[in-house]
Amino acid sequence: MIVLVVVGLLFVAMIVFAVLSARKDWHWFNPVLLVFIFIASVVGIAAMSQTLQLRLAAIKALEKETKRVAKAEEERQTVLYGDLQSTTYGPMSLRGLNQQLELLQLGRGRVWLGGTVANQNGKITFTFPAAQPEVEDDNLSLVNTELFAFAVSQEGQPSFVGKVAVLQQSPTQLVMEQAAPIADWNELKDPQAATWTLYERMPFDKHGIFRDLHDHAFPDKPLVEGDQFNIDRFRKFLTSYPAALPADKMQMDADSADYERLIDEIAFDGLTFGEIDTWVDGAANRVAGRFEPEPSEVFVRYRFTGDSNETYTVDDKTGKLDTDGTFSIQGHAVDPLLHLSPGAESRDVSFKKDDTVEIDLTTAEGYQRPDGTSVAPFTEREPNVEVIGRVFRRKLIDFPYEMTNLYNRGNQSEAEANRLASNNEVQDTALEDLLKQQQERTRATVAYDNDSKLLQNDLDNIQSVLRQREQQVSENARKIESLKAQMESLRVSIELGSRSFGSSSR
Repeated sequence: MIVLVVVGLLFVAMIVFAVLSARKDWHWFNPVLLVFIFIASVVGIAAMSQTLQLRLAAIKALEKETKRVAKAEEERQTVLYGDLQSTTYGPMSLRGLNQQLELLQLGRGRVWLGGTVANQNGKITFTFPAAQPEVEDDNLSLVNTELFAFAVSQEGQPSFVGKVAVLQQSPTQLVMEQAAPIADWNELKDPQAATWTLYERMPFDKHGIFRDLHDHAFPDKPLVEGDQFNIDRFRKFLTSYPAALPADKMQMDADSADYERLIDEIAFDGLTFGEIDTWVDGAANRVAGRFEPEPSEVFVRYRFTGDSNETYTVDDKTGKLDTDGTFSIQGHAVDPLLHLSPGAESRDVSFKKDDTVEIDLTTAEGYQRPDGTSVAPFTEREPNVEVIGRVFRRKLIDFPYEMTNLYNRGNQSEAEANRLASNNEVQDTALEDLLKQQQERTRATVAYDNDSKLLQNDLDNIQSVLRQREQQVSENARKIESLKAQMESLRVSIELGSRSFGSSSR
């Protein structure tokens, strides 16, 4: 209000001074224009002042919201990943809780064995071998869930059919449809040829998965006692616990070398070669011989005695999920959801004193790149490390990725089969045309031969007639010559007779 009063007084004063100071020769338009310029100036100043106030308020609000968002993002990252400076996930972070949740998802989940199947208008009906109890808890219902189907032949050989989605559920059967088919339904639809087994979960793979399972199943019997890992207890667990790798579940001979090597890979995963060799040397009745992993499964374990000189990549942002899988061949996470630290600026980490790392054997010993440049051994690049020993790390199997690969290969095989079938049809058509052409050529050849024979007969007949005509012409010529001779003789005789007659008449 005070501002308006001041502006009004200034306006009146401006008019008064303008009138008092006006010259006699001023036009009335000059004071009016001056008044309008004053009003426009006052309005512009007021608008600028208000705009400045709004801008200052907006900047303050933006700074406040930016700080709030930054704090919320930091809190979110901490909740997701725990300490961002650490190379491992905090136990109370979502990623740490996810790892704990994986312990509850070990194995195959619920399993339905020995069901018969039928195809009814494109829907798969899975009939249980025995009636199932009614589902009273909606969380246990299978409707709108996907299961993994395996067909088991009469010889007991399982084969992966594909993913099926449950549409209806009853105590006696499930009505499903294929969600990701791999096998040919026509080969597996006959209930007499195969029964089906349905699994609730596709198995996943990670280092230490069966150790975690043992600790979850037997928390009072730890595998690590002091600094020693109890290999005998772990192998017994692997070969006997139903949710682990017993020979009957793997459909392998318990006394075979192949089964022993399978248990070796799981039991020795993460152990140093000194521990492995010591146990193998003392093992009784061993049939697989020495444990000899591939070079790509050998890693060197180091302990940092000081801070690292370099930063190291823990996530892989160059790979592609559809071709490289969830993890790269170096073990880096390809899936962005699995990255340790989000954002391109935080993809590398450094190590502190007493941190331990495992480096693949090639990188640890140094190697030469294809372009000719050399990578120095790890101990030359990082002098603040000490070697703990060589460690065995088995290759992980990305089951969902392998399933996708198998599905893609099935599609490619089907496309190739269709292409070959199409080519066969074209070739069959071309062969039929060729046979027709050959038959036509054969018919033409036979006709030509017949025509040749007829022409030869005609030629023979013509030649025979010609010879006869030549003989007749020769005979006629001879007769004509004879007649000519006779006529000449007669002429001579006549001439002589006429001469004789003339002489006598005289």
